[in-house]
Amino acid sequence: MSEIKNQAPPRRGGPARGGIPKAPLKAVKSKSDTVKRLFSYIRQYRLRLAGVIACIIISAAASAVSSLFLRTLIDSYIMPLLKQEAPDYRGLLSVILLMGGLYLAGVLATLMFSRMMAVISQSVLKKIRDEMFTHMQTLPIQYFDTHSHGDVMSRYTNDTDTLRQAIGQSLPNIFASLV
Repeated sequence: MSEIKNQAPPRRGGPARGGIPKAPLKAVKSKSDTVKRLFSYIRQYRLRLAGVIACIIISAAASAVSSLFLRTLIDSYIMPLLKQEAPDYRGLLSVILLMGGLYLAGVLATLMFSRMMAVISQSVLKKIRDEMFTHMQTLPIQYFDTHSHGDVMSRYTNDTDTLRQAIGQSLPNIFASLV
């Protein structure tokens, strides 16, 4: 009885169950090489990236100016109106419309750079996926025998989705934070 309990269950074939040993993963040469390669894909979209940078600057400027403008609005327009018996709201209305225009410019600039970055990131990822698929078709059958299906599909789904987030969201956020 005790002999049966100490025995490991029999192993069945297949790469996921340990029947065929996995090939070692290739080490990345350096992170800077990876970043350079990623920017080589993005380089094609220089004109759109210039538009993205311009929209980020407009968005950041509109946000900063509108925040600073609140003080002027309260001190120069609202406080004096509180002291008057018959206040005239025409000056306040024009300033509020100006402030609304600033907010609208910031929102439109944010919308435009978000849309442009979505187009850029999807185009870059399409090219990367096409290259991955072309390369995958040149691999020998042994590669698929030594790698589990999950590893191969992870490259096509999880890794490229991470790239999409990095290109479409992280890069603009980093630049916006710098501005």
